[in-house]
Amino acid sequence: MPFAKRSTYTLTLAISAALVSSYATAENKPSEQEMAWSCSMTKDGEWDCSVNEELVNQTEAAKQKPQESVAQQPVSSTPSSEATPVEIKTATPAQAAPIPRVRQENVASVPVTTQTRSSVKAKATNNGVWDCIAGTNGEWLCNDEIEQAQHQPQLAIETPTQTNVQTTVPAVTSHKPIQTAEVIGSEWQCGTSPSGDWDCHKVNIHALSLPKSQQRSGVSEPLYNTENPYSHLDWAYYKDPQGQQCAGRYLEPSYPIVGDEHLDNPPLYLEADQSSTIIGGLSRLQGGVTMRQGGRRLSSSSAELDQVTNKARLEGNVKFRETGLLMLSDTAQIDTNSSEAIFNNAQYVFHEDGLRGSADRVIRLEDERLRIENGDYTYCPPFSDAWKLEADNIVLNKNEGIGEAEDTVIRVGGVPVFYAPYFTFPIDDRRKSGFLYPSIGYSTDSGLDLSVPYYFNIAPNMDDTLTARHMSDRGLLLENEFRYLNKWSSNVLNTAYLPDDKAANDDRWLLGIKHKGSPIENWRTNVNYSAVSDEDYFEDLDTNLEVRRQNHLNQRADLTYNQKNWNFRVRVHDYQTIDKNSKSPYKKLPQITLKGENEFGAAGEFKYIAEYTQFDRNLSGLTGRDRIIGDRHFIMPTINYLWLSPWGYIKPELSLWNSSYSLDNQISGLGESPNISVPIFSLDSTVIFERAVNNGGTQTLEPRIYGLYVPEEDQDEIPDFDTSEPDFSYNSLFRYNRFSGKDRIGDAKQISLGLASRFYGQDGNEKGSLSIGQAYYFADRKVQLNPTTPDSTESQSDIATEAVWYLNQNFRASFDAILDNNDYSNTESNLRFRYNSDLDHRFDFSYRYEENKRKQTDLSFIWPLGGSWTSMGRWLHDIEENENLESALGLEYESCCWKVSFAGRRWLDDRDNYDTGMFLNFTLKGLGSFGSGSNSFLNDIIGYEEREEHNDK
Repeated sequence: MPFAKRSTYTLTLAISAALVSSYATAENKPSEQEMAWSCSMTKDGEWDCSVNEELVNQTEAAKQKPQESVAQQPVSSTPSSEATPVEIKTATPAQAAPIPRVRQENVASVPVTTQTRSSVKAKATNNGVWDCIAGTNGEWLCNDEIEQAQHQPQLAIETPTQTNVQTTVPAVTSHKPIQTAEVIGSEWQCGTSPSGDWDCHKVNIHALSLPKSQQRSGVSEPLYNTENPYSHLDWAYYKDPQGQQCAGRYLEPSYPIVGDEHLDNPPLYLEADQSSTIIGGLSRLQGGVTMRQGGRRLSSSSAELDQVTNKARLEGNVKFRETGLLMLSDTAQIDTNSSEAIFNNAQYVFHEDGLRGSADRVIRLEDERLRIENGDYTYCPPFSDAWKLEADNIVLNKNEGIGEAEDTVIRVGGVPVFYAPYFTFPIDDRRKSGFLYPSIGYSTDSGLDLSVPYYFNIAPNMDDTLTARHMSDRGLLLENEFRYLNKWSSNVLNTAYLPDDKAANDDRWLLGIKHKGSPIENWRTNVNYSAVSDEDYFEDLDTNLEVRRQNHLNQRADLTYNQKNWNFRVRVHDYQTIDKNSKSPYKKLPQITLKGENEFGAAGEFKYIAEYTQFDRNLSGLTGRDRIIGDRHFIMPTINYLWLSPWGYIKPELSLWNSSYSLDNQISGLGESPNISVPIFSLDSTVIFERAVNNGGTQTLEPRIYGLYVPEEDQDEIPDFDTSEPDFSYNSLFRYNRFSGKDRIGDAKQISLGLASRFYGQDGNEKGSLSIGQAYYFADRKVQLNPTTPDSTESQSDIATEAVWYLNQNFRASFDAILDNNDYSNTESNLRFRYNSDLDHRFDFSYRYEENKRKQTDLSFIWPLGGSWTSMGRWLHDIEENENLESALGLEYESCCWKVSFAGRRWLDDRDNYDTGMFLNFTLKGLGSFGSGSNSFLNDIIGYEEREEHNDK
């Protein structure tokens, strides 16, 4: 409510005497025409007052004893039988300072007590009325004795704690920004000519620099406003809007803290240039009317205050403020009994949310809701009506963060695009049940594709989104996402069901479960499960659910216990393979792992890992070694010591690899319980040389020697449950095992030599690096992943190289290559350029070459085109086959209050057929988004998903 219901008012000098008199005459109130004082302020800032002498005499006669000074008291707006008599005592004459005009915007309103001087030598006029004005020196000048008067009343400014402080009101300091010569644009200003026609002309928009006294430290926005026709709506332009989606923002003014802002029932203060009061009746205020109650402020050109009904009427330039809300209107009515206010021909602004609107009438209800009659609202800046919601009746409930509208029309660019007889919408980030915006699309496989989602806000920790998706050539697909959060876990359940797909002649479904929890201290739970009805589900239907498409869909659950130096985990892990060309991985049902590490001495470390795993798989269609299943026990303790110094390090390490198996379906002639136990010894050492370079930076030279000894152990009887051989690279030269997983330990008698050089700038940041290395073998490598693979007999490995260059903090180029040891030809290489200055400036290009296997390029980018336009795209091309694997191009326009994006895609599906799609999406900021089809493919553009998550915050 604008002002809380109060039974007391405190007025300024112009009407304080009349209100004090109302106590003395409570039993014999004068008629509405009997005025104790009638005062006005001249254009020079002086008081022009008249007094009803007869009424004053009646008041004096009603007093029980002489009263010689006016003490500050709250003035009741309703008669009270328990009103305390007011003492009036003679005040000591004092010379007062001139009275400057005090504006509500600049200083806090405080109660003002008038102390009259002991006597005034002046005669009344013939009609018995005093005629007094304030002289140039601050003295009272009354009737024909004006020139003899020497003193004027002194102001006693009373603080909210009722402590009288005799002081002079300070002169008003200008807080207006200083206009600069910089012109940042122009706008039209229009008015009506005397003939009633429009009179329009262009005006320049100048940058205004805020005074230093108003500048705040740590403000990220530019400290500039501009002179513009929207300042009355608290809109402030940025001097330099670069990096900002909007040219400015709503900037709520700040006021001095008075001390009563947080009171449940704060007093009401009023101020005006001119006032007249009928005792017990109306108080009329004219010129610069301001009211304050706690943190609420109200101003107008004129006002009437009824002391009996506690109603006020304000006219002309009405402005109401409270935290986060500005209301402007031509007239307003306030009922302090019901705490409602009515604003006619109004405009309103919610500063924090960036919401504004206008209406024929705005009613501010007792519970602080706004009822808007024949009005509109939008999140667009005041100079734009790119979109707006219009309705006969709108109710904005800021406490609940929702809005309701009747007979609603949404206009985009002035064109109506949507109508609803009843419409609800959010006005902040809080959740609310209701329909979300639909999407529509078309494809040759599915026909017309229409999706309509509905959101259920079940509880603060629980919600659900149900999407009805109709595909004309397939049927009705229902997709649902249920989310649940409690003190110890977060959970997401995704489901989808399409009965009797017309194109596939079968039921189609999807299931996804995600869970992370901590039910007990140190215990962790994790579930990631997804499954679909068939291998072609994602290819045919795609989905907007949070289920990641992979060749092998994860079906995994973990239970982990963590301590400072060790942890224990139980895992069950299954897969659903939807790639026809891939074999299904082994299931781990279960896998139990214990890991730990402890330090000893100054730099010693003891580590261990123990694991039990049961492997299983679907054996249909499999032959030979692929049919082997069984259990594996694995244990590996490790001890190492690190001698570290500024010039380098030496690190010896000793491990024991031990594994044993219990197998089913073993190859005939091979044992069903093989086991191996192999020691592993390595010595890693590096020396670092430094030198200063001409640009003031530093270059290092870092030779590295890595010795490895692993004796050969026959492992032909052991299957490869989870083992593979990674690609050869510079880093692989310094690993103790050339295989991944725990089914193979490669035999090795070798020394790896590496040489790296790094370049550092004057600031200490790395600018680039070069690395080259090669391994030298002293024995053949007999252990292979497949027993039929011949031994590796080369005495030297291929040459591995790496190079990284940081052109600046945003640009990075990298290149790694494998050179054949015999002829130094390139057998494998990867080239990548990456630019990333911010979320809207991303560029990635990579080229991957693998001899006789692959030659591909991958390009993706997000880049502004100027203004509010941004382009984005991806191009994946197979050079070897000379075909485009995927091409996608998107164009996005984003303004302060709306966004539209268009994307086209052409891709090669799993059946080696090309498919195409077009996608269009609209976002009305603050209202929602709608469009056509799923654009999840844009997530393959590097940085796109991160950008969208940031923009949704």
